Amino acid sequence: MAFAQFSSRPFPFVWSSVIYVVLQLMFLFSCIGIFIIFFFLASVLGYDTSLYSIPTMVVLGISLLVFLYFTNGLNASLMKAYQAALEGNKTTVADFLRYAFSRSFTMFMIMLVRDIVFALVAAPAVALYYYYLSEYSYMNYLFGIYIAALLFLIHFLFNPVFISAGAHSTNLMQSFRNGYYFLKRNHVYALGLYFLFAIVWVLNFIPLIQIVMIFAVYPVVYSAFLLMFQMSHGR
Repeated sequence: MAFAQFSSRPFPFVWSSVIYVVLQLMFLFSCIGIFIIFFFLASVLGYDTSLYSIPTMVVLGISLLVFLYFTNGLNASLMKAYQAALEGNKTTVADFLRYAFSRSFTMFMIMLVRDIVFALVAAPAVALYYYYLSEYSYMNYLFGIYIAALLFLIHFLFNPVFISAGAHSTNLMQSFRNGYYFLKRNHVYALGLYFLFAIVWVLNFIPLIQIVMIFAVYPVVYSAFLLMFQMSHGR
C-alpha cells in the first residue's frame, strides 16, 4: 500500500526527503561553525586548541549534542511529513521546521534512553572481550557480530517509540506505551520490515545508489512502517 501511495503521488514524499536533507546539512554546518568560532577565538586568546585539550573536547561535545538534538527533531518532522504524504498532503518548509523544533526534546530523550539501554546491555560483553577475549583473533569477528546484532535489536525495539512520538506527537510515556503495544501485536512482521529498512539505511551511504535510496526506496519502506503502526494503533 505504501508503494501504491508513492507511485500515485511521489512528489510529497520526495519533497519531504529534500527538505530533510537540506535542513540537516544546514544544522551540520551550523554546528561546525560553532567549533570554527571557538577555534578562532581560542587561537586569538592564546588558549590550547589541540584536539585532546579540555576546552576543545567540551566544545566538540556541545556541538555534537546540539546536532543530535535538532537531528532528532528533523527525524520527527520527516515521519510527520511522510504521514501527511500518505494522506495526500504536502508539508511546507516552515511547517517542517516548526514541527522539528517542537518535537526535538521528546525525540532526543527517547534517543538517550535507547543509547543508555544499549550501553548497559553491551557493557558486560565489552568488558569480557577487553579483559579476557581480545587476545584471540577470531573473537574480534564474533564480538563485532554480537555488537551489530545487539545494535539492530535495540534500534528495532525503539523504532515504534520514535514513530509514535514523531508521526503522532505523543508524549514520552505514551510513546513508550504505544511502542510496546505495537510490537506486542506486530513483532514478526515489524522485524522483517525493519530488517529491510536496515538494508536500505546502509545503502544510503553508497554514492550514486544513495540518491535512489533517499528519495525513492527509503520513503516507501518507512511509510510502510507508518501504515503498519497506524493500523495497529487503530485496533
